[in-house]
Amino acid sequence: MAIEKDPVCGMDVDTSASDLKLEHDDTTYWFCGKGCLLEFRDDPQRFLDPEYTPSM
Repeated sequence: MAIEKDPVCGMDVDTSASDLKLEHDDTTYWFCGKGCLLEFRDDPQRFLDPEYTPSM
């Protein structure tokens, strides 16, 4: 089991059990739900900003 952090909310995502992922700048990002994926897709720079703190 591989775990990645959802960049939007900070939740742990089991990559072997989820298909909610998105490629951005040659990096794969995993998401806990469709809402987080859509938010990231619409404004990835917001969530990749070093000043951004993920929150649920």
